[in-house]
Amino acid sequence: MTTAHKTAFSGLQEIYDLARPRYPKKALDHICGLLPQSAGVEKKHLLDVGCGTGILTRQLRDACRDFKITGCDLNEDMISQARASDKKGRTNAETGAIEWHISPAETLPFASDSINLITVAQAAQWFVRPQFYTEAQRLLNPTSGRLVILENNRNLEASAFMEDYEALIETHNPTYSRNYRGFDYAGEMASAGFKQVETHNVPWTRTMEQANFVQMAKSSTKVQAAIEASGGEFLTHLSMILQRHWGRAGSVNVAYTTALYCGKV
Repeated sequence: MTTAHKTAFSGLQEIYDLARPRYPKKALDHICGLLPQSAGVEKKHLLDVGCGTGILTRQLRDACRDFKITGCDLNEDMISQARASDKKGRTNAETGAIEWHISPAETLPFASDSINLITVAQAAQWFVRPQFYTEAQRLLNPTSGRLVILENNRNLEASAFMEDYEALIETHNPTYSRNYRGFDYAGEMASAGFKQVETHNVPWTRTMEQANFVQMAKSSTKVQAAIEASGGEFLTHLSMILQRHWGRAGSVNVAYTTALYCGKV
């Protein structure tokens, strides 16, 4: 990661944690199914790299019981929010604490062969991925180790609303393209030496109030750049688009596909 990547989400941690979508149960179940069962007192270790505010990390803690869960991210603000949200969300002594680390994805502070499963959610685009794949292979247990890269991707093709929204961002942020996530993660993982590489897609729909959609939009660094470049005009046009497609008070339906790219060392 570059210095710019290190600070990209600084100051956005609270709105990011509040507004970003979570991950559907089917995706979580698939990830948990890849973990080997713990034997004896030693817990198997799941590491969430580029964890941000810990949205996926906390979901995995709740879904994958009896596993040691660790999250790491390069951004200090995001990890600070992750720690706060983790503490707030632990309602009883049976809810295990998550370990949090500040670390780049390409040089992680863990022993070789010590991790059973590595997840990366919404963050792989920021990594120097050839270096990360090598680091993941160093860390993963040679018998059971798995890497899962996953993304919540908005379905753009069948939605006139999403067409207008993406066009608005592209108009006010010339560096943005709606296809910016067009990476062949499965191909990259196979080329890096991962085996049994598979892709799984989980379609789902998120329904939210219009104000919450605006908050989600503002949690994006791409949208923040558009807001700054437009002098705030972006938000005015976004409000108009929302009302045109969903009425003055109607809820917004956003169709997603959660894509999981899974590989074994």
